Amino acid sequence: MTETDAAADRAALVPGVHRLIRAVDGKEGPFAGTLVAFDDSVAVCVDVEQLREWAGWVFSDAEHVCGVLDVRRRMDGHDALLPWCTQRVETFLGRRDASDSPLAPGELGTLVVSLLRGVRELGADADVLGDWWLTGDGRPLFVHGEGGTARARTAALLERLGRQQADRATVRALEEAATAMRGPRHPVDDDRRWEEQLFARAAPRALQLDVFAPERVSDVAPRLVAADAASREAESGRRRRRTQERVESAAAGLLRSVTERVGEQVSLLRDRRPARSARVERPGGAGHATMSKPSRRRSMLVAGALGAAVLMVGLLWPGDDGGSSADASSEKVDAIAGSVEGAGDDETGAAETSKPAATPSQLPPESPPVSPPEGSAPLGAVPALLDAISACVTAAAATCADAVAEGARTPSDGVAVRGASGSTATLVDDYGDVAVIRLTPIESGADEQMMVLERQNDIWLVRDVYDVAHQPD
Repeated sequence: MTETDAAADRAALVPGVHRLIRAVDGKEGPFAGTLVAFDDSVAVCVDVEQLREWAGWVFSDAEHVCGVLDVRRRMDGHDALLPWCTQRVETFLGRRDASDSPLAPGELGTLVVSLLRGVRELGADADVLGDWWLTGDGRPLFVHGEGGTARARTAALLERLGRQQADRATVRALEEAATAMRGPRHPVDDDRRWEEQLFARAAPRALQLDVFAPERVSDVAPRLVAADAASREAESGRRRRRTQERVESAAAGLLRSVTERVGEQVSLLRDRRPARSARVERPGGAGHATMSKPSRRRSMLVAGALGAAVLMVGLLWPGDDGGSSADASSEKVDAIAGSVEGAGDDETGAAETSKPAATPSQLPPESPPVSPPEGSAPLGAVPALLDAISACVTAAAATCADAVAEGARTPSDGVAVRGASGSTATLVDDYGDVAVIRLTPIESGADEQMMVLERQNDIWLVRDVYDVAHQPD
């Protein structure tokens, strides 16, 4: 034998390769194993050790009883190739019922005749346990294993098919066949007669497997609502993160701008300091002197600027109420960022065009102070705000628009919810449209609270309330 002949013989010994497709478990079909290519179709590869007690070994040549298609040799054993069964016949019929797609007469004949021939192929073994399955190409097979006896399972399927038919001759044939399957045996001539009746009505036709039950709206709607809510929550989270990033950026810019302006003002004050002694004579005085106050002025300027910056950052910070607060904070960020940039230009220009201060003789005559309108002082608005908050808490209201600013949290405990009679208010800081009030409880045992007020359209509203012992960082 030549080398060429030997190579040809080796190729002839392996006419096809069982190409691996994927693994299958016992939930996808009656056998757990590996799905492989087999001729022009597929098969399930199972270790023969798992089929040692299986009753289907003797039905390798049957058309409608599951048997071994081939045996494959391994280095450490053998594998059995079995038909790939994809769904139970009962499941197939249930899916067609749910989709309102009954079997066509040709499909009905194909299925019923396959069931009858499978029982005839089983012969004396028709009382073994198993169930009817469909292969991937729609061929009914009885598979030995879990289920009922072959005749009982066949009778149940025939009865179900008979209840779905309207043709009287078909119904009569199915009822007769189901009754015969309930017994231990029946004549073979009856099978031929039932087959002729079914095929006389319609020619055999392959089972249509690509029909699926429609999804119920009641099942789909909750999933759609959940998906929509998850999408909205994700978008709200992204919006909050974007707003927080912009707030942090604006806060850093604001603090940086304040630091630069404070430095400029300190330098300006240092340049204006007289070169002579710190003690100067008053005009017209006789020995009386006064100390210059650039150091104290610088301290007040630094403290006021930093305090305003920190307070504005706190007001800009987004709250826990989601999108509306985030949007409002975003708008404030844009406005404050623009004003910070503009402020730098204005202050620079003011520094360049500054003139020497006027002498006392050049100052205009002092005008009488103008008293602020009634209720414009933050302390005057505190009693009404505290009473409104107390009423909202007592009524368990979701919002408190008369006292609490939009986007802010309504206090739920502490001295702020006891009304105006429960505490005394003291002004801590007043920045114009923002003020900080200290609430001291009249009764002992309660903690003091700080209340931040914000003036909107000449109306004072509560922006934040926190315990003195737990002040925000």
